[in-house]
Amino acid sequence: MATLFFTVFLLLSGSLLPDNALAFQPHAYSGLYIHQLAHFFLIVSLFFFAVKAHQTRLASLKAWQYIIAGTWLLMLWSGATMVGHFLDLEIEDALFLPPGADIPLLRLNGWQEGLYYILKLDHLLAVPAMFLFYRGLKLLREEQSRPSPPGQGRP
Repeated sequence: MATLFFTVFLLLSGSLLPDNALAFQPHAYSGLYIHQLAHFFLIVSLFFFAVKAHQTRLASLKAWQYIIAGTWLLMLWSGATMVGHFLDLEIEDALFLPPGADIPLLRLNGWQEGLYYILKLDHLLAVPAMFLFYRGLKLLREEQSRPSPPGQGRP
């Protein structure tokens, strides 16, 4: 029993004290091509979804307006992440520890490093996109649960 408790304790403490939380996950060079293609196909599929949803009567519903806005934000996120992956191959680590210092400093040698570190803030696009999807789906559920007016049946 003590061994089980110790194992669970080690697993929990390891999950509560992470080493690094990286925004752009590093990929092996050959795996990067497949990953970039996945981003590209996500953008293409979301684009056709947003255009098709906008062309139908769905775009007039508030819930679908949230979903379509989330789709556009997710396309922007995927494009920004693709650029970030390419920049990750081009730049060297810009963090360095000066002699006698405890906190590393950031040295930007060009516009690529600056853009890379701005694009690492990809959660500023992904989280609002997911919230818009959530909000749209919640409104759809609320519309489904409302009783329909007398004389109007649902299809």
